[in-house]
Amino acid sequence: MDITALVNLCISVLKDIRVITAAILTIFFISLGNYVVRYRKRPPKPKKKKSAPKTAAAPTPKPEEQPKQE
Repeated sequence: MDITALVNLCISVLKDIRVITAAILTIFFISLGNYVVRYRKRPPKPKKKKSAPKTAAAPTPKPEEQPKQE
């Protein structure tokens, strides 16, 4: 087998649809595997506790001073 026959054989193998499909699928699954391994989920943010809605604080009236009884 001379060099030209070897080059023609390599080109015909690389042009085959089965080889191209296998190469693309292999690259896809390796990339998907790397993504899954490296994926880190962000830690959940702590939820704020819901408290009763605060109403506008009206000034509380001062208790009336009662005269001292003696």
